[in-house]
Amino acid sequence: MNLANHHTFCFGIEIELLLESPSKKHRTWEALAQDLSKRLKAAGIRNHVHDNHGYAEWSIVREVTVQDPDGRNPYQYGVELVSPIHVATSLPILAAQLCKIFAVVNTISTPIKSRRCSSHVHVSRRPILSPQELAALAKAALYFEAALDALMPPERSGPHSHWAQSNRHANNPCLAGLTLAECLAKVDAAAAAHLAAPSLPLDAKGEREGKEIGERVEEDRPADARRPLVETMNLVSRESRYGVVRRKKAHFVRGKTYKWDFTGLLAPPRGAGEEADHRGIDGTVEFRQPPGSRTAAEAVTWATLAVAFVAGAVELGTAGVGLGSEAGGVVGEEGGSREELWKLLEKGREALGWVDLRALDGLFWGLREE
Repeated sequence: MNLANHHTFCFGIEIELLLESPSKKHRTWEALAQDLSKRLKAAGIRNHVHDNHGYAEWSIVREVTVQDPDGRNPYQYGVELVSPIHVATSLPILAAQLCKIFAVVNTISTPIKSRRCSSHVHVSRRPILSPQELAALAKAALYFEAALDALMPPERSGPHSHWAQSNRHANNPCLAGLTLAECLAKVDAAAAAHLAAPSLPLDAKGEREGKEIGERVEEDRPADARRPLVETMNLVSRESRYGVVRRKKAHFVRGKTYKWDFTGLLAPPRGAGEEADHRGIDGTVEFRQPPGSRTAAEAVTWATLAVAFVAGAVELGTAGVGLGSEAGGVVGEEGGSREELWKLLEKGREALGWVDLRALDGLFWGLREE
């Protein structure tokens, strides 16, 4: 029985680009952005400059992290294109929009190949994923990490990728140092922990005590149903570089440096404002690992991969299919094979109502023929 409904899955993509103003025509980022906006509108792409979080049309946002940190070329500008919210069945519409967008971008500047650029895909479902469904996704993300790494360039899969660290990175006190099987068990425990979470006491600082992950977390209110899972995947040690710089006294939730960011399912602490360590509730899970997209086809590939992966993981988890079932239920440290990953994506395709996964052919065929 297909338990997913393709009308309920939504997604959006954020594309980081490094553009260079031709003949030093644009003396500021704002000038380039306004020129790009005008050209996109002429091509029929509704958009605005700067982000208003409405997601009804494309946003053109400044992205300083992809620019040369030494500022040796002041006419190179970092641009992030943020898509409107799409439902799963509108993937062809997104693909058509991206073809127009990249055609317009190339009239200004051919996107510069840069290891600093990335593509992020946000996926949500209505109704919001339950703790058990979120646990199924978290376990799939951990189980298939090596298989997904094999699809990525080294800068998005190695240990030095600051903005796409493993969720099992040494900075995560929940999962660091554990075997894969132990990590999966940790996720299961977190999914069950929400039943008791509201009754956990608060200490004098408003921090929870006696929680399963064994560490106090900076919060000023009791956990909601998904908090234990978000903490398991996105906790950051107070002893990390960021924690030391921010003078953290307790471990804290911050998803934007991990491959999978679950913090869109969690409200930030009250009063955090702009100092919040995560973005706050938008109902999405963010797949942050893909590299920059310099063509429409590349962007569609990453969107297809992310949405099919989330839908497939939720579908298998809801159906009670255990990870590693093809190996007799034994979970080795290497995790799932590329063949298993493809089967999960096919399950997602079926749940979404898609005809095929043709957008992934170029990504998978070479690997599968080895």
